[in-house]
Amino acid sequence: MIDVPRRLRRAILLNDLDLVKRIVRNNPTYLRNPDFEDRSNTSLHLAAKHGFTQIAEYLIEAGHEDDMISVNSDWETPLMLASSSGKEDVGIVLAKRFPDCIALQNKAGLDALMLACRSGTGKLHLIPALLLHAPSILNTFDHQGNNALHHASAAGELKALRMLIQYGANPLAKNAYSWTPVHYSATPAAEAYFKTLIIESEKKKAEGKRVERERERQRNAGVRLVTDQDGLAGQGTAAASGTGGSRNPTRDDAAIAGLPAPGVDWSPVEKRRAMTPTERGAGWTPFALADGARPRAETGESI
Repeated sequence: MIDVPRRLRRAILLNDLDLVKRIVRNNPTYLRNPDFEDRSNTSLHLAAKHGFTQIAEYLIEAGHEDDMISVNSDWETPLMLASSSGKEDVGIVLAKRFPDCIALQNKAGLDALMLACRSGTGKLHLIPALLLHAPSILNTFDHQGNNALHHASAAGELKALRMLIQYGANPLAKNAYSWTPVHYSATPAAEAYFKTLIIESEKKKAEGKRVERERERQRNAGVRLVTDQDGLAGQGTAAASGTGGSRNPTRDDAAIAGLPAPGVDWSPVEKRRAMTPTERGAGWTPFALADGARPRAETGESI
């Protein structure tokens, strides 16, 4: 007769969900079932390590993690074993159900993200899931000062490098020995690719800052009032005839936007003289200047 703990572990390794359910129902006290000969890995550790998602979900529903997060003798959680083994599906399930365990570190100071970046497989969806539920782990370090980029670079995991850079990881972070992730590049080709990613990332950051500065400058500059030659001529004709004349698109647009119509004394800062395309005397000059030059638009910036 095989004892219950061994039968349960065998059922998990066989990925036999029905047998696992039957053993757990008949022996509920053996749900966690730590294996002291295998670093005290629990039933969920075993299912996560081998990527048995359905069994892992059943164990969670049965209350496997109700009292506390399972941790083995190396301080590793089931999520860490799934990450290091490249088992994405079960890793995503554990990350969603227990987001508080994502930032936990093992005895070496490695968290689930670092382990996923060096696993070699199963990172396309797991890394984004980890960062979604625990974004702070992007800037954490192990006991030697290495972050996730250090581990991905040393393992030659180019996809992990690209994703971490896209999520904003610092490529210039130094570990306890003053080495950056680039110094740990597995091959010259990986180093060249890594440097290209860094250059592209810095260009995007610089462009984003430039666009933001331009938007801020436009917000602080006020409103630019500009009219074309036809609009000026039409307004002059209407003013000379003393009637409304044809509608002025510039005046209509200003009215719709809730701004003063052209020709009214107004400034985005304070009351000043009228800002007009050309100013001769006190009013608008709707025609070309005497020398035939086209009137130049004036703004609050040019005064």
